[in-house]
Amino acid sequence: MTKEIIWTPSEEIIKNSKLTSFIKYCNLKNYDSLEVKALQNPGWLWDNVIKFSDLKFYKNYEQIMDESDGVPWTKWCVGGKTNIVLNCIDRHKDKELFNDTFIFSEKENGETSSITYQDFDKKISQVGNALKSNGFVKGDVIALYMPQIIETYIAYFAILKIGCVVLPLFSGYGSNAVVDRLRIAKAKGIFTSSITFRKGKEIKMFDIIRKDVETLDHLQKIFLVGDVKGNKIFNWDNFQNTSSQLKTEEMEAEDPAIIHFTSGTTGKPKGCVYTHIGLVTKMSFDEGVLADFKQTDIHFCMADMGWMVGSKSATIASLHGAKMIIAEGVPDFPDEVRFWKLIEKYKVSWVELSPALIRIQMLKDKKLFEKLDLSSLRIVCTGGEPWTEKPWKWLFEFIGKSKVPIMNSAGGTEVSGSILHCCLHRSFKVGSFNAPIPGMNADIVKHDGKNVSTDEMGELVMRKSSIGLTKSLWNDDKRYIDNYWGVIKNFWVHGDLASKDKDGHWYLHGRSDDTIKVSGKRIGPAELEGSIIKSGKVKEVAAVGVFDENKGSKIIISIVPLNKDDSDMKEDYFMSLIIKDLGKSFKPDKIIFVNDLPKTRNMKIMRRVIKSCLTNEDPGDVSTLLNPESLKEIKTHAI
Repeated sequence: MTKEIIWTPSEEIIKNSKLTSFIKYCNLKNYDSLEVKALQNPGWLWDNVIKFSDLKFYKNYEQIMDESDGVPWTKWCVGGKTNIVLNCIDRHKDKELFNDTFIFSEKENGETSSITYQDFDKKISQVGNALKSNGFVKGDVIALYMPQIIETYIAYFAILKIGCVVLPLFSGYGSNAVVDRLRIAKAKGIFTSSITFRKGKEIKMFDIIRKDVETLDHLQKIFLVGDVKGNKIFNWDNFQNTSSQLKTEEMEAEDPAIIHFTSGTTGKPKGCVYTHIGLVTKMSFDEGVLADFKQTDIHFCMADMGWMVGSKSATIASLHGAKMIIAEGVPDFPDEVRFWKLIEKYKVSWVELSPALIRIQMLKDKKLFEKLDLSSLRIVCTGGEPWTEKPWKWLFEFIGKSKVPIMNSAGGTEVSGSILHCCLHRSFKVGSFNAPIPGMNADIVKHDGKNVSTDEMGELVMRKSSIGLTKSLWNDDKRYIDNYWGVIKNFWVHGDLASKDKDGHWYLHGRSDDTIKVSGKRIGPAELEGSIIKSGKVKEVAAVGVFDENKGSKIIISIVPLNKDDSDMKEDYFMSLIIKDLGKSFKPDKIIFVNDLPKTRNMKIMRRVIKSCLTNEDPGDVSTLLNPESLKEIKTHAI
């Protein structure tokens, strides 16, 4: 990828940024000095983030950071009492904005609705009171298996308000995936909906899971948006019969608040645990300070609540007393440029999206974008996977007119936010991260723990815990240590392959378990795929390495053609592109052409699954796949 500076912040942007205000608050000179001090004392950093952001406590903490039980078990805000709802909803009650709209909602059929902070507060109190009257108490786990509608967010905050633990589940899961997670978490309740819509198709969500969840002994109640009656079912309309007054439960700062499951390559899903202080502090800093989110911004992210980005979205907007947009369905139906039209309609200023979305959107006819007014966009935040050059430039130059900064981030479910980010005090390069997040103690090391050289790839690690880091894994301390702290001694190993250039810009190269090693040379799939994507002739591409006893790995590349009849849809053509860009050492051993690649609902290509299909091995957990039917075709190309 291009490693030249492509965007530089103006003096006005720097002056007006929240980062400048935070640096002044900390009595420091610049971002460099902030990085140095935070590296020396991460507790100092997070203490200042909490105070600068005016996060609220029922009882102030006595100690910001306690490592006495070892770094993996670091405690935060010891002795403090708070609640996510206190910081996201209650803190706004005496402000004028409490009468303003909190959520604008659009269903796939175009039906719109909205709710103010004040009415939202009343609704979460009604739902919370009903939960309590149905026997739910502090610490009980209650799941969400819901589409992107306002009721989903009401349920989310109501569960937190009474001190229960919310378990968001992806709305596209099948019954087995839902039941597995309910069992692991011993969930006592679940919120769901009778129907939702996706690409014009009616999906009967409750029917998908009904038969199985009703047999779970530990599941006491099913809270349903819809008219279906039955055993254990409590219909949404009944919530209006309860009081709209309810005191928010006082929680220990590190009491569990949210469980977000993330899939492992093997074994059962891993339950990452967010605390009442961890998520709001990370969002205050990652998105509020570094990505410059302000109360005047309008937030939009088309992410399912089942992913951690759903919790992020709910927290970012409400924490700052801002407005947010939610939308049922997908970005390109019933209109191919629906995503961008929503930005135009609601004058969205701060948007979150993934490289996968852009790879699809950039293939649309440019005429569809001609009359769109996207001038409201101020910040674009991206994450989820590494960028390649062409999609990044399309977003920056075509959508943002080379003016809107792309705030790239890397982290994920386990850290409830980011490890690497961008800040408005530094220039950008294509697809880079211009800053490791202060307080995260990020580094890049080899498997022996030694630092890599400039431009050399290695494991992205943290040398310390973070305030937003998962509190172990749900009921699985051993797996927590083995999977993250036991891979390289004295480091948190995140599982991403990273590098840093001479100017201090960081880059991701894919998951480290996706890394391909050929005759002693390591390469990330993104580099191989980038050489093919920039041809403009493919919809999707995935590079994997399979074992070879002579050279370590064979490179196999799977391609979904843009036009099957294109005369260039031949192995030789694409091999020549890679040889030209990367050299003969990385010439693929095989290139296959398929109709589709396995990917999750948020469009991440599942390379480990492709690799398993090509080697006739068990693909592990595939419950998050959007298109499991794609596996059959890939298996026909097994080597």
